Amino acid sequence: MKIYWCKHCEIPVIVNSIDRYNLDMSGSVLSKCDKEESKFYEGKNSCPICSNHISYMTTDLRPVFMAERIMLSELTGVDYTIKSIWNGVGNRYFVDGEKVDISLNKLYATSDIEKRAKVILDRIQKIEAEVDFSNFINANQRHYQAIEAVAFDFIKKITDKNNSRIPLVLFSGGKDSTAVSDLTVKALNNMNILHVFGDTTLEFPFTYDYLERFKGQPIRSPFLPVDKVAISFNDLLEEFGPPSRVMRWCCTIYKTGPIGKLFRQIAEHSKILTFYGIRRSESNARSEYKPIAQSPKITQQLVVSPILGWYDIDVWLYLLTRGIDFNDAYRLGFTRVGCWCCPNNSDWSAFLCKIFMQEEAEKWRSFLIGFAKKIGKPDPEVYVDEGWWKARQGGQGLNTSELKLEETPCALEDNAKNYSLKRPIDDSLYEFFKPFGQVVKGMGKEYLNEVYVFDAKTNTETDPPLFILQGNKGSRELKVRMVKPHNSLLTFQRIECQLRKYQLCIHCSACMNVCPFGAINLTNGYKIDEEKCKHCAKCIAHFHKGCLITKIMIDY
Repeated sequence: MKIYWCKHCEIPVIVNSIDRYNLDMSGSVLSKCDKEESKFYEGKNSCPICSNHISYMTTDLRPVFMAERIMLSELTGVDYTIKSIWNGVGNRYFVDGEKVDISLNKLYATSDIEKRAKVILDRIQKIEAEVDFSNFINANQRHYQAIEAVAFDFIKKITDKNNSRIPLVLFSGGKDSTAVSDLTVKALNNMNILHVFGDTTLEFPFTYDYLERFKGQPIRSPFLPVDKVAISFNDLLEEFGPPSRVMRWCCTIYKTGPIGKLFRQIAEHSKILTFYGIRRSESNARSEYKPIAQSPKITQQLVVSPILGWYDIDVWLYLLTRGIDFNDAYRLGFTRVGCWCCPNNSDWSAFLCKIFMQEEAEKWRSFLIGFAKKIGKPDPEVYVDEGWWKARQGGQGLNTSELKLEETPCALEDNAKNYSLKRPIDDSLYEFFKPFGQVVKGMGKEYLNEVYVFDAKTNTETDPPLFILQGNKGSRELKVRMVKPHNSLLTFQRIECQLRKYQLCIHCSACMNVCPFGAINLTNGYKIDEEKCKHCAKCIAHFHKGCLITKIMIDY
């Protein structure tokens, strides 16, 4: 991406070969307009409006709206409301096409932030006119038409090729999913494209406001309901501590799990074609993403990314050109709008929360400081304010006694172990052993309540079991005797994973979401459908020690 500046028109001009936006079925064939557009863009060094010379500016930009300009003006003492101001890579501001030295660290260190915030909010409420982006739109019309045509062509082709699938738009309330929603509805000329919004309960308040506006349009797309998780985020905070960058348990429990459950329910009746707003330029991890991919978690789902090759400035050009309403968080300077307290959020996002979400930000900081004290940090305020909580690992300082699985080798038998469980044995224990194969009751010694677990491929009438469970209901003592000693070390490790899960299970849905066959159900406790289970053991092997909660809490 190359963005130039026209000093005469005071606008950024996108000068870029359109080739990189191709997202056809193979990811390599040019659409019919690409060669022509590529020739137009390559080598252009003049403004499409005034024909004056343009100079190189940066590789990506986002617009700076009036609310953010007011904030910057109040905090720096320089009036940015009457200038042409954009924000580039690395959160660097450009004023009238030139980089300006706005020290973010100085902004973060503002001592009277509460007082400044009140003035900023008062001024923002009195905004009468927004920034005029009409020249930017006009100058980049050819680029807009090209990326729109490529996206339309891609969406139509992939939908036609998969016309037996139900098309869905995964809608987060952010700018990217807003653009994808509009592109998909417009390309397919169908306002009835189903949308899915996964409410983590931790979204920005601006996101909820925008969602209501989006749903309140006279002609709008229908939304499918997504079940919310019964256990609250605050309850899990007290038990597990805040999520960190290496252990973002909140995403698995509050977003991926509920959406995955809905998609699996749909997939029982029809295959799914999901459009979503992932872009390669967002991160190194996403730079290798493909425009079309089979979902690794739901076998009946194809995931499609129609704006995979777009940059921030492309998304904004599309939204501004189309006059599409968007999340007001962007007007305030936020660059992403996932969960507002996410450990992956930038220092910039945390700073903006102090201004525009003062009550929530202060409550969150108070909780983090209390947590830091609870786990014995000597300087809790420093631990929180310098972001060390975001890098924490394990359950240091928390009650991790439930993680411990007390086991001793059996003195009377080889290849047998005795386990002292934290939870009494009941019928639900045996659900956790179905991934190993066939769980059969009533074949062994009744007084020991023996339950046989057979390998999935064996004949239960003629072949010996893989292992035998011995434990009476209501007791906490369980004996596991390996009958087939081949690879017993791995089998015991997996058995212990399932026993920890039995002790700790909070129905977080992590295992359910990992299962590619939809065999796990949590409606009435932890249940595994034996007809659907393929014994792939992904529900055991996916997480460290077999369980998301164990992974979160274990000390490293």
